[in-house]
Amino acid sequence: MKHKLLIACLAVGTLTPALASANPEPTAYDSRSIGMGLTGVTYLDRPAALVLNPANLDGIDKLGFTVNFTALFTNQRAPVAGPNTTVDSGVGFGPIPAGFIAGRIAPRVVFAGGIYIETGYGSSFSNVRCVDGDPVGDGPQYAPSTPPNCTSPEPRDLDVTFFVGEFSAGFSFRVHEKFLLGMALRLPFSKQVSDLYQNVGAVFGSVSYQNVKNNIGGVGFPSPRFGFTIKPHRKVRISAMYRMYSKIKLTGSTETILGDTALDLNASADWFIPHAIHFGVSYQANSHLLLAFEVRAQFHAAKKTGNKNQTVATDGTGLDPIVVPFGWQNSWSLKIGFEYRFKKDFIALRLGANIANSATTGEFAQYFTPPPTPFNFSTGSAGLGFYWNDRNDPSIKDKYRLDLAGLFSSTGKTFGNEYIGNTAQVPGTNPPQEVELCSDQQVVRTGCPGKYRVRSYWAAVSFTLQY
Repeated sequence: MKHKLLIACLAVGTLTPALASANPEPTAYDSRSIGMGLTGVTYLDRPAALVLNPANLDGIDKLGFTVNFTALFTNQRAPVAGPNTTVDSGVGFGPIPAGFIAGRIAPRVVFAGGIYIETGYGSSFSNVRCVDGDPVGDGPQYAPSTPPNCTSPEPRDLDVTFFVGEFSAGFSFRVHEKFLLGMALRLPFSKQVSDLYQNVGAVFGSVSYQNVKNNIGGVGFPSPRFGFTIKPHRKVRISAMYRMYSKIKLTGSTETILGDTALDLNASADWFIPHAIHFGVSYQANSHLLLAFEVRAQFHAAKKTGNKNQTVATDGTGLDPIVVPFGWQNSWSLKIGFEYRFKKDFIALRLGANIANSATTGEFAQYFTPPPTPFNFSTGSAGLGFYWNDRNDPSIKDKYRLDLAGLFSSTGKTFGNEYIGNTAQVPGTNPPQEVELCSDQQVVRTGCPGKYRVRSYWAAVSFTLQY
């Protein structure tokens, strides 16, 4: 029974870290949107509108396609070596591609399809000599010391790569010249690969750290996205988008060593993309100046369709599925975008800002999750747009469009024991149950005091052909 319980707890521990790294969602679909602070629910009438607001596909006259590539670089700080330690990761790289195509199939209807990354993340702590105060290596395991005795001669790299992508197809319908509707159907898929060093002996009340490799992925069930745009005035647009939740079934393997025995475990888990709403107002002051104001909410705290808990099942253990507490909260963001097209209309300057909170809470913070912060997650972006007309057909305006964008975001806070506390209530338990924070009885320690920070850098380029 102990062996079965160890296998189950080990699967829980190795499935948890990278899954939780998927917040906030980057919405890196189009470089114009990125340069304007991740806005676009009101004004983006390119093929990428399929994702931000399918109603705005009506802006395509005949045919259009967009290809976008975003290079995501992350640098992370967390108390990996032990409570109140400071460890900086290397620079993690995550490619985020996207492609869309759309065409008008009737005077009032535009159909579109696309493939894109909804969430992408990669991070690595290089040359780590101890984790939670325990020296890494294949030799004898040692009890943690205070301060940590980080003298292992065999440093390891801790790596996590995670992404959620979607195939999507949808359409817009022009109900009236001032009222547009849109709908899209999404098919999500996900992949997670991690190479970590974890306390596999925690289930026995002891400390025994080993290398753990995890490789899981899967495809979810289709779910819809709805959007509308109202044009009460020729200079004003009011838009909203609603995304229904999706569930992805992840399956794969976990490898580690228990004593002298190599284990290759089969495990599965459910990952939820939560409900989300996006609302915005844009103001086209004149032919040159565009302003956008938007708000987005992601409901990670939803009881059955969010990320409060995670259900994990293991094959061959004889145990019921295990519920892992995540403790995520709802995430909100405020976005502002600015665009100015110069008089010759060849070039546009874009600026944007995005202020948000993190879905991660201090009680369940992990080394590979975004830091738990109040409403101060900040993003600044800038971009340039270049437009060309077709010399052979000057009636087609802005047929060729090249967009460049850069974005920087930083989030973090210094935590102490007085802020996190020694225990926290496990979400969803009745009667309420308490869990000890930053305990050596956890396969993956959560809520450890220390400095948490993530800095992200984006470089994006997209090309659009539209006529």
